[in-house]
Amino acid sequence: MSEASSPVRVFISYAHDDQKHMDRVREFWVFLRSCGIDAELDLPADERRQDWSLWMLRGIRDSRFALVVASPQYKRRADGDAEAGEGMGVQWETGLLRRLVYEDPARALDRIVPVVLPDGSATDLPAWLGGATTTYYRVEDFTVPGAERLLRLLTGQPFETVPELGPVPTLAARDEVARQPLKLPDPVTEPAQVPAPRPPRATFRFPDQGALVDALLACRDIHMLAVRNELVLLMGEHLGLGHAFPAPESPDTRTHLRSLVRSVSRTPTRDAALKALFVALEEIAPDDVGTAGVRAVLTAAGLDLGEE
Repeated sequence: MSEASSPVRVFISYAHDDQKHMDRVREFWVFLRSCGIDAELDLPADERRQDWSLWMLRGIRDSRFALVVASPQYKRRADGDAEAGEGMGVQWETGLLRRLVYEDPARALDRIVPVVLPDGSATDLPAWLGGATTTYYRVEDFTVPGAERLLRLLTGQPFETVPELGPVPTLAARDEVARQPLKLPDPVTEPAQVPAPRPPRATFRFPDQGALVDALLACRDIHMLAVRNELVLLMGEHLGLGHAFPAPESPDTRTHLRSLVRSVSRTPTRDAALKALFVALEEIAPDDVGTAGVRAVLTAAGLDLGEE
């Protein structure tokens, strides 16, 4: 979204489960607006007399996205399990959203965005949003790194883009290949040394970021900022960068480690960066239970770390 374009408008649909949940949703709303997103919430509208059925209808109709915030009471009311008169606002609001899903599923998939806030669960999203077969957006915390996937969607700034097509290679036809002279290999004068068979290497895939962060958090000294700074410095040395591995620093351990793991996931050579992370961690805390946990997470993802 360019600065000259109009800010994207979003409507936040949620249930008043309890005061803690309402405060969290309000914090989410304030955060979105601080990021230039024209988010609409019912709290300011509640300061004056409203026809709530019209307010909800216009809010959903006039917004580019409707953000559905997961919570137990939202799911209960959205899935039709609430008693008559209970949570009437959510029941009416989700009725409008269900109608959109029923009438135009493709448009609904583009406009309705399931969101899971910190301490929330995806199991508390309505069943009619597609469950595990459709995408939802988890907000780790109310920071740009913690809500990056959602912010990229709302502002039209994808991380992964489709590269331009290159030229089609010219390949010889079968008859042309057959007319080429046959080249025989050189004669073998000595038996070749055949290496001992090895088990097939596992296919590497980047590990679950949450599991890797949790394993790192189990390291006893990782909660000290100086230790985390030493970790990224050693990573940079092992990768030949000439400086510390770049990752946004934070005094909060979990936030700092999330940023580090996220930065590793975006490097072109993610496997090399993960190996550098483990080797650096092993130098700092060789016998720590957290180091063993990190090894387990990385080897399960198919990364070859050698013998213990």
